[in-house]
Amino acid sequence: MRLRSRPADLQRSVPTGIAHERTETGETAAGGNGLVGLLQEQVRELSAALGDAGEAIFRADADGRVVTVNRSFSAMFGYSSHELMGRSWHETLASDERTALAAAVTAAGHDRVERAATGLRKDGTPFAIELTIVPIVGPSLGPSLGAGDPGQRGTAAVPEVRGHYVYVRDVTERRHMEEQLIFAGRMAAVGTLAAGVAHEINNPLAYIVANIDFTRRQLAALTGKLALQASLAPEVGFNLDEVIEALGEAREGADRVRNIVRDLKVFGRGNEEVRGPVVLRRVLDSSINIAWNEIRHRARLVKDFGEVPLIEGNESRLGQVFLNLLLNAAQAIPEGEAERNEIRVSTATDRDGRVIIEVRDTGVGIAPEILTRIFEPFFTTKPDGVGTGLGLWICRGILADLGGTIAVESRIGQGSTFRVTLPPATVDDVSAMVSGRGPEGERQGERVLIIDDEPMILGALRRAFGTDYQITCVSDARQAVSRLAGGERYDVVLCDLMMPEMTGMELYSELARVAPEQAERVIFLTGGAFTAKAREFLEQVGNARIEKPIDFQNLRALMKNLLR
Repeated sequence: MRLRSRPADLQRSVPTGIAHERTETGETAAGGNGLVGLLQEQVRELSAALGDAGEAIFRADADGRVVTVNRSFSAMFGYSSHELMGRSWHETLASDERTALAAAVTAAGHDRVERAATGLRKDGTPFAIELTIVPIVGPSLGPSLGAGDPGQRGTAAVPEVRGHYVYVRDVTERRHMEEQLIFAGRMAAVGTLAAGVAHEINNPLAYIVANIDFTRRQLAALTGKLALQASLAPEVGFNLDEVIEALGEAREGADRVRNIVRDLKVFGRGNEEVRGPVVLRRVLDSSINIAWNEIRHRARLVKDFGEVPLIEGNESRLGQVFLNLLLNAAQAIPEGEAERNEIRVSTATDRDGRVIIEVRDTGVGIAPEILTRIFEPFFTTKPDGVGTGLGLWICRGILADLGGTIAVESRIGQGSTFRVTLPPATVDDVSAMVSGRGPEGERQGERVLIIDDEPMILGALRRAFGTDYQITCVSDARQAVSRLAGGERYDVVLCDLMMPEMTGMELYSELARVAPEQAERVIFLTGGAFTAKAREFLEQVGNARIEKPIDFQNLRALMKNLLR
């Protein structure tokens, strides 16, 4: 049947079994508008539906040559409706997959085939697809024995595959999302692991730092006394100075480990919905430290931190934003030219009191035609395996959720500037932030109870405060509760938060019941509140807390505040 006024591709999609001649007036020679007219209308409706389908569809003959395609196929692969006609449809697949797929279709026979593959657009771009290949089965005249005479040859209908309909789905975006979900799952696992590891590292690090400080103080005092002995050999004093210097270097190394652990904890905290006043500089420093290995081979880092108020947000989520911007800035600069390039991180406040953070690089810049797309999901200019195209999209979502914005300015060959704007904290309460100044004359005789399951931490704290306070050390929280319930009273209670038998949280609850005035005097020591329960507890109680490894100047200041 030859239809007038029908596109060539839809003419070819008419079922093979319909083969009527048509007059110039559009009427069939076989009987007017009856059954044939109905079939023609059904064919037109079916052709229109397939042509407008959102899924890419094409039909191939028994030899795999393309017979017809729909519009979605042309849009997906970049071919016009006629460019593939008569050519093998396997040309739309990656070359290394064609043979295996053809074999699978042949082996399936009359059954459909569903499998993932790699599509190949007209311009050679590969992309992830899923195929559903449905055979077109029709009768074929084949030899058979006649029913009447065994010697008489006859014919009978034998079904055979006359071609295939192929349905193609572009799953690139879905694959990206799956990869991102897998990545997010891995990051969540790493975050949980980092928090746990931080706790385990901070405990030994706490007494390492405390004992180094104690030894340095004792040696310094001893050096002063020995210097008064005129008969002392000069080399003894020199050797002591060397020991003190070596301990100073060990203390510096311990501080570096402490900072690394602190930075990991910023990105390992699990409850990303908790918000509160955040010290911006601390988050920026942590992000810079984590990204430092990428930065230092590519550019000089300049910090231009102006005075800004606390911001309302979440440390972990803000850290994710700034880390992403720093990594993008570093990756925009080629390696090996660190002295010629710069990454500048600056903070300021605008006239409305909002906090402005800028990350500026001297990298390759972003072309104007793609500048408006960089915040779209899955859009990336990085090579495969380097970026998912979700980083800036996620950053914008995080900032929008915190009431902030992100904008970009860029010029090819001159670099880019990403500008983040965030609202200040609604309550600019810095009273909870401890000054780095030490106490002014602790008073001998005030009683301090120290509770920690690590004997070495107990020893380090006893040596650090033993000359200024009356120290009682207890390694079991239950024993401490028993003593306090029995009437013992202390001016300060230093208590580890996470202990195996009875936690600091449980101790606090018991004290609130049996000795509430003592519960108010608890300062929590934590190597990392890495459980949801611990984080929730610290958010609810108003007691001071200090993280391990302990900053003894801050701890002394906290203790002094309680003793006023």
